[in-house]
Amino acid sequence: MSQSKELGTLVVVILKARHLHQPSFYKQDPYAQAALSGQTQRTKPEPKGGQHPVWDEEFRFPVLADPGKDKVNRKLEVSCWKDEPRAEDKLLGKGIIDIESTLKTGEFDDWVPLETSGGARGELYLEMTFYANAPPPLNRRPSKLRQSDRLTRPQSYNPRPAQGFITFPFAPRPTE
Repeated sequence: MSQSKELGTLVVVILKARHLHQPSFYKQDPYAQAALSGQTQRTKPEPKGGQHPVWDEEFRFPVLADPGKDKVNRKLEVSCWKDEPRAEDKLLGKGIIDIESTLKTGEFDDWVPLETSGGARGELYLEMTFYANAPPPLNRRPSKLRQSDRLTRPQSYNPRPAQGFITFPFAPRPTE
């Protein structure tokens, strides 16, 4: 098995959530979790965070370039869970983000909808930044001038007529 080439690092900041599903009457202690390319990281539980917890935690994921697995390595799965000290943690909602556009633009920050089999279960706010291992590409807009004309001086200079005056090419006056 060959070693996967690392394209760069994806920095994911899980900031907060809103309108999370609350399965019980009491305030829940939710935490968020992110997984990419088989690596999973989670925030600390927010004590009494309820439906609108705030975490503001940063995670770093390596972005790999596996020839056959590019689709798998381009899906970031995020989820929110209810921390249960005496039982198994309960899933509050999960969402999947395609990071392909983030790898091209370098940045992403938006609300990610969370769902379960029961429907919509709130939203999670993410900020992502991609740092490539390679030097940045030279993205210049195309010049309006041809390459040969970029640094040459103009051949002649014809000033525009003064404002308010109309000039016509010479034409003889009609005779009466």
